[in-house]
Amino acid sequence: MRSCLKCRKLVGTGIGQRFRFVGLMEGGKVMVWQGLTSLTVAVAILVVFGVSCRENSNANYPQRVKERVTPIVESPSGNFYSDCYVFAGGGCSVTNVNGKVPVTVVDGQPALKIEVTGSGGYWGVGIARRGWVRWYLDDYLPDGFMEFQVRGERGGERFRIGFADSDRDGQGPDTDISAYVSVAKYVTVSRKWQTVRIPISDFVSAEPRIELGDCQKVVLANEGEAKPMTVYLRGIKFVTTSPEHPVPPIKINQLGYRPHMVKIAKISAPAKTFRVVDSSTGQTVYQGIVQKVAENDLISGDDVWEADFTPVKKPGRYKLVVDGVGESFAFEIRDDIYDKLFRDAVRFYYLQRCGIALEPKYAGPFAREACHLGDRKALTRDGNFVGDVSGGWHDAGDCNKYAPWVRYPLFMMLDIYDLRPKVFRDGQLNIPESGNGVPDLLDEAKWELDWLLKMQITSGEQAGLVYDRIHESAALRDRKYPRLQEERRLLPPTHEATAVCASVWARAAKTFATIPKLMDAANRYLAAAELAWRKLVSDNARPEFLFIAAACLYDTTGKEEYRRATLELMEKVLGNDPVGATERFIWEIWDCAVITLALSKRDGPIRDKARVFLKATVDRCVETWRKDAYSVPIWNPDHYCWSSNQIISKRGYYAIVAHQFAPNPEYLQMAADTLHYLLGRNAVCYSMVTGYGTRVTEIFHSIYGKSAPAWLPTPPGFVPGGVNQWESRGISAFPAKNFRPDPNNWTLTEPAIYYNAPLVFLAGYFARLGDSSWRP
Repeated sequence: MRSCLKCRKLVGTGIGQRFRFVGLMEGGKVMVWQGLTSLTVAVAILVVFGVSCRENSNANYPQRVKERVTPIVESPSGNFYSDCYVFAGGGCSVTNVNGKVPVTVVDGQPALKIEVTGSGGYWGVGIARRGWVRWYLDDYLPDGFMEFQVRGERGGERFRIGFADSDRDGQGPDTDISAYVSVAKYVTVSRKWQTVRIPISDFVSAEPRIELGDCQKVVLANEGEAKPMTVYLRGIKFVTTSPEHPVPPIKINQLGYRPHMVKIAKISAPAKTFRVVDSSTGQTVYQGIVQKVAENDLISGDDVWEADFTPVKKPGRYKLVVDGVGESFAFEIRDDIYDKLFRDAVRFYYLQRCGIALEPKYAGPFAREACHLGDRKALTRDGNFVGDVSGGWHDAGDCNKYAPWVRYPLFMMLDIYDLRPKVFRDGQLNIPESGNGVPDLLDEAKWELDWLLKMQITSGEQAGLVYDRIHESAALRDRKYPRLQEERRLLPPTHEATAVCASVWARAAKTFATIPKLMDAANRYLAAAELAWRKLVSDNARPEFLFIAAACLYDTTGKEEYRRATLELMEKVLGNDPVGATERFIWEIWDCAVITLALSKRDGPIRDKARVFLKATVDRCVETWRKDAYSVPIWNPDHYCWSSNQIISKRGYYAIVAHQFAPNPEYLQMAADTLHYLLGRNAVCYSMVTGYGTRVTEIFHSIYGKSAPAWLPTPPGFVPGGVNQWESRGISAFPAKNFRPDPNNWTLTEPAIYYNAPLVFLAGYFARLGDSSWRP
């Protein structure tokens, strides 16, 4: 059963109307929620991830028990496992491949091979998850255990096994603490494969100081004096049916709402009635009856109720009090509630600028000296001199720069500008270009577009191609550099980078040509795009690369060459099945090009086809959004993957664009709900935007925040990757809840230029920004 958010009528299997009553309610003391009591091993184990929302004790709604698995090494492949190390001394050694653990096939299955030679001394092996991603066991007690399969070459082999936490507090050269047990206590190793299960509580008993909420690797070591032996391991993982960390049950947009907006909270505990309370006076301003919308939701594991308080329109600061459950975090109702959010979301890009000093008058507490000055004299990976490729934005939490990944921020900046050109002004963002007579939003886009020009080869046989990236990994590692001055080198040009740049240059030329002060830049971008196009054609590049370049060049110029190419390539790339293409639409490189064509003023079969494909995707999103317990437009739980925040919020972008040619109030409401998702109305009850809300994520960044390498504070308006049930699997048994605000887990909390892009678009669309008549 799901409610239609615009008409308030029950649809699906429900019958009748949603009931509400308005008035003041006296009394009603709100109790304080105490959270989940600690388990027997150690109180500190569960304090690490405690919740901060004030709720009463009934909010500890019993959780459904479902097995969780944190895999470390499942089925290794290749000749060695890369995310590990070995060491030995005092007369013995460990067989390795360039310091890595060998992988071999035993009884038809791949396995890690731990081979010790020599006697006496010591040896050790550390084995991490792929990418050295952190993992968490602090709620795997009391029922959790380590599981692995072991086989000996001769039988009777003895060794210790355990796991280690990370070194985030800076003590020690590698890790803080390792907790070991003797494998012999649990199994006698033989020449047959055996499954071993060791209770996690045994490791804690062996080393009570181990930090279960910050694990980094499985460790193996000699037991007693080292002796020659060979053992094989596979299927290393941690398993539990212990209760998961509790989540505050009242999920709400923790920033707030514009007065005219639909306002719905999600509640994951049994509830009947609710009140909206003025947070300063305690006065009840609205009360109503909740409605159950999901039972035993497979994606979140929750039963979910909704509290609709749309009639509350008076500006103010409020809390939602759910009788028998508790109270929400405070939120505001204000017409300009998203104006600063938009500003900070765009200023993310200023703070990601490379090669320029961020001065205090613009950057405030985030000021820093100019970084990566070596980019002004860049070399290729082979050491050939190229020239100045300084500028641009740092791609993510690291400082490398990638040409293929610029399409979302640039397309979305340009698209939101074109939808509301009058509200984006010069001086709006307080950046160095403020005051030049050009809207700051376009100045910020220009900073990246001009860097891309430096990445293009303009003469010789490769003229038109664009270098793929400039990256630390391509440089020599035999020198030490000052912080943020590491040497980077250019990786070879690619058709992907060239096609993406052709598309964004052509797209920018259209918008920039509307502003006299940007006409010269528009001409440069168009010339660069056409040079790239000619090279892609002569190289017979893949159809999808040719398509995105041709589509944007056609929309900007109207030239017959590009029209014919776009029409032909659409057939090859999109096909003729709009519904079937919806699964590909959200992943493919051509989604922004299709959007450009769908918004084009050049009517005809090209625009018509683009609109059909975009609308089919948005309609599928809406269909899922109607049914989803948390109103998230995800039709496949697998989409809660790396960058899920971007995957979810860009569907709001799709919907707003589709609304321009196929007006539908559900499109706008679904888009608004993706913004509400980012701001805290999600299954984990975290605002995914730094600086906005009460229970707010951290970020992994090499410059900002609380991660190990960072030294500057966390700026507001940064969006990390979000829930990730694959690389960070094991946090929850449910796809929508695999998230922690760990500032050292880049698979969850690293920001990126393409993650922030949908927030820029959504905030720019829903914000007032000085237009008091704007009511999307």
